[in-house]
Amino acid sequence: MPIITLTTDFGTKDHFVGAVKGAIYNELTDVRIVDISHHVTPFGITEAAYILKNSYQNFPNDTIHIIGVDSEISVENRPIAIELDNQFFICCDNGIISMITNDINPDKIVEITIHNTGDKKFSILDAFVRVACHIARGGKLDVVGKQIDEIKKLYEIQPLVNAEENKIVGSVIYIDNFGNVISNISEKTFNNVGKGREFEVVARNYTFKTIHKKYNDIVDYSIPADKRQDDGKKLAIFNSENFLEISMYRSNLKTVGGASSLLGLDYRDNITVRFL
Repeated sequence: MPIITLTTDFGTKDHFVGAVKGAIYNELTDVRIVDISHHVTPFGITEAAYILKNSYQNFPNDTIHIIGVDSEISVENRPIAIELDNQFFICCDNGIISMITNDINPDKIVEITIHNTGDKKFSILDAFVRVACHIARGGKLDVVGKQIDEIKKLYEIQPLVNAEENKIVGSVIYIDNFGNVISNISEKTFNNVGKGREFEVVARNYTFKTIHKKYNDIVDYSIPADKRQDDGKKLAIFNSENFLEISMYRSNLKTVGGASSLLGLDYRDNITVRFL
């Protein structure tokens, strides 16, 4: 049974997600639809790219990913379909795929041919669903459009490496449900530049001299549990996706607060690693 995933900025209050699913089932009854997220910040291309980069690899080969973020088709936002890493991605050419193609070259990219759809203006229903169902039936990308060689690059997802000043200047690309602040500095980049040197991580007015592997590394288990006060401690960590993250231990946005709110960190704010 083919799998089609949905990642959108539609939310779940309105009819859009249901309409997309209905359109898919109208063409294919024998299909499994998986919701990755519908709560991407509106037009949050970088946020959606981070979510997809760290989720698609868990799906089987030939999974089809529909991306409905900044998805209004225009001359500058053309619809594309990509075969990449044994999976398929259907979205607008707004840079969202470049976070994935930074590590893996696509096997094929096509610009989707848009047919005259009369008064219909909901592009995901008109184009993306049609292409996804075509692929799910075993169809080839060449049939849905013309092959192209280049897609837009999202340069803000790449940190700036300054070798002369021995530092990496990154930025916040995602804030998760716990208020943890994820940067675009990967553990691989950190190791390649740092080469084992001492360092400090600077985020606004806060400095970290240790990067942990686990959140509970900050806990001193020699202290009895009823006397520890670890909740809310700030820490730097390489998260499960191997990106540098600023966190508050066992943060709760409704009570303790998260790193984003308590440390005043927001999307695109700088996070810098200085090597000593």
